[in-house]
Amino acid sequence: MSKISSTFLLHFIHKRFLNTISTSALPSPSVSTIQFLTNSCSLSSESPTSKGRKLQFDEKHIQQYEAIIGFFKSYGFENPQIANLVSRRPSILQSRVSTNLKPKFEFLQEIGFVGPLLHKLILKSPTILVTSLEFQLKPSFFFIKEMLEPDEKVTAAICRSPKLITSNYKGELESIVDVLVSEGVPSKNIARMIAYKPATIMHKVDRMIDVVKRVKELGFEPKARMFVYAVLARISMSDSTWKRKINVLKSLGWSEKEILTAFKKDPNYLSCSEDKMRDVADFCFNTAKLDPGTVICYPKFFKFSVDKRLQPRYKVIEVLKVKNLLKNKKIAWLLLEREREFVEKYIVKHLDEIPNLMDIYKGNVETEAETKSVV
Repeated sequence: MSKISSTFLLHFIHKRFLNTISTSALPSPSVSTIQFLTNSCSLSSESPTSKGRKLQFDEKHIQQYEAIIGFFKSYGFENPQIANLVSRRPSILQSRVSTNLKPKFEFLQEIGFVGPLLHKLILKSPTILVTSLEFQLKPSFFFIKEMLEPDEKVTAAICRSPKLITSNYKGELESIVDVLVSEGVPSKNIARMIAYKPATIMHKVDRMIDVVKRVKELGFEPKARMFVYAVLARISMSDSTWKRKINVLKSLGWSEKEILTAFKKDPNYLSCSEDKMRDVADFCFNTAKLDPGTVICYPKFFKFSVDKRLQPRYKVIEVLKVKNLLKNKKIAWLLLEREREFVEKYIVKHLDEIPNLMDIYKGNVETEAETKSVV
C-alpha cells in the first residue's frame, strides 16, 4: 500500500511540474532538477514555449545549468528573460559557458551590442546562442560590414533582422549584390538597401533579377536613390498582391498612370494594406475634401494612420478655421507636417485662445461639430 502511494505521489509531482515547465514531454526528469530550474528561472504555464521543443533536464548536469543561468544573470538578464530563452531554445542548457556562450557575448559586445541592446538582440533571436561563432556569426558580420562600414549601421541592420548573421545567406547576398552592381546601382545605395530593410533582400537571386527588370520597366534609373526603394517595395509583394493593390486604387478613381506617378514619388505607399488604402482614400476624399491630384502629389498619406494621425489633426484644423486662427489654407501640408512642428505651430501656439485644443487633438473631448452631429 505504501509503495503504491509513493508511486502515485511521484507521478502527481512529475505531472504537475511537467505542466508548469512545458507542454512537451520531459524524458524522465528529476523532480529536484525541475524544481531548481523552476525556482531559478521562474518558469510557469504563462512562459513562452516553442511547440514541439523539449526541455530535457539531467541531474548530472545540474552544475552546468547553474553556471549557464549564473552567466546570463552576470550580463543583467532577469529571471523571466532567462525563462523565455530556455523555453524557446532548450538546447541552450547544453552549452558550455567558457567555450560557447562567453566568446559569443564578448564578440557581440565588441561589435556594439552592449547592455539593453545585447538583451534585445538575444531575446529576439536566441538562435545566435546555438550558432557557430567562427563559421557563421563572424564571417556574416564582416561580410555585412564590408558593405555598410560604420559599426552602428551594421548593428542596426542586425537588430532589424538577426538572420543576417544567423542564417547562411552569405552566398545568396553576394550574388544579389553582384546583380545590383552589374545593373549600375551605386554601392552606397546597395548599403542603404541592406540597412533600411535587411530582411527584404534575403530572396533568391532569380527573384531579385525579375524585380530589378520590372522596376526598370516602370522608369526607375538604377543609379537613382529612389531605385532601391522601388526594388524593396516591389520585392516585398507577389505579382498577385501587386495587381490587387493596383486594382484597389483604380476602383478609387485613379488611372494606372496616376498610380505609377505616385509610386515614383514614394514607392513605399504601395506597401500598405488594401484596407488601409481604402481608409486613407475615404478620409482624404470624403472628410478632408482633397482632390485626387493632391493625394497623388503626396502619396505618403498612405503611410499614416487615419485614427492616430490624420483624423486628430483634421479636428484641430477645423477648430482653428472656425476661430479664424488658421492662416495656412493648405490642409494637405498641415496633415503631413512633422509632429513636433504641427504641435508647436497649431496647438501650443493657440492654447491661450483654445485651452482644450490639446485635449481635442488627443481625442479626450469632442469638438463642437462632433457634438452637433451627434445631436
